[in-house]
Amino acid sequence: MENLVYFPSFEPPTTNWLKFALLYVENFNPIIPDSGRQHLSAEYERVIGDTDLVVPYRPTYDQGDRASVKAIEFLEKINSDPYRYTNIFNRANIVRAIANANERRFKIFGEKFSYTWERYCLDNNFGERTDGGILVTQELGFIYLTFLAEEIAFEEGKSIITDNNAFDNFLNYRRVVPRAIAERQRFTQGVISLTVPKNISEIPIRNLVRFRNDNRERIRAFNLELNAALTNIQNGVDERDFVNRFNNIYSELITEILTQGLGVATIPLGTYLVLKNATALSAEYINQFIGGLGIILTAKVAVSSRWREIVNKHDCKRYITNLERLR
Repeated sequence: MENLVYFPSFEPPTTNWLKFALLYVENFNPIIPDSGRQHLSAEYERVIGDTDLVVPYRPTYDQGDRASVKAIEFLEKINSDPYRYTNIFNRANIVRAIANANERRFKIFGEKFSYTWERYCLDNNFGERTDGGILVTQELGFIYLTFLAEEIAFEEGKSIITDNNAFDNFLNYRRVVPRAIAERQRFTQGVISLTVPKNISEIPIRNLVRFRNDNRERIRAFNLELNAALTNIQNGVDERDFVNRFNNIYSELITEILTQGLGVATIPLGTYLVLKNATALSAEYINQFIGGLGIILTAKVAVSSRWREIVNKHDCKRYITNLERLR
């Protein structure tokens, strides 16, 4: 998973989402203006500095202006008949909710909107000025940042992701988060939960940062295999099937080696015996042989698409094995 615009907050409100992301997300882009960096936690800053997972995105004026216009148009439509949107927001009257001055705890930073939005909120008693931005209710903040995320995603060719489930009906109404992204997120977290022997909430982030950096290429292989697996979900493939499908990777590998026309004589005897009897030996021992064999083969033969597929499965298998040792 990559090229993801993350919203509505700068960083996940709980650490578990970030911990899972460290294990499988290629990168994501939270919308953070320059003035927002001072509000990040020290731990989140370390993740930004020590990994390639979090790449803050600074919104442009044009993006904020377009989002301002579209959010205003949407709110004017709601204002004409607020009860029509009762189910979408799980509120009898969403306009009354966003005008509640006692619930204004959500700050939208000034770099994220234009003067048009500020003027509209003040004139309609939907918000109030605060240092560096405007204070609104959580509902209004989410509505506005949805439009901003849409503008960024469209302009940059990205997808949108969020860990806030409070407004799922609104997101579905707007078709904001692609179904494939949401399904992949659920499926992948299920795979990781089945594989990692310890509850992820008990693993320190510093351990996950180190693990990610040590397994960066394998995470890419893991993601490629996830792409392939998700096309089969409709055929009944579940998280356990995904993990189990790599048990026969070594027999697939020796078959492909022989179809390359090299012949058994070109393969070191020890390596051949290991591959033929893979189930009797540890995965770590086999990996040492296959790693060396890969260097020999790529130097002698053209790498077929099938070989690339098997090597990728092998790297994914190694990643799953490493996940099983993660603590």
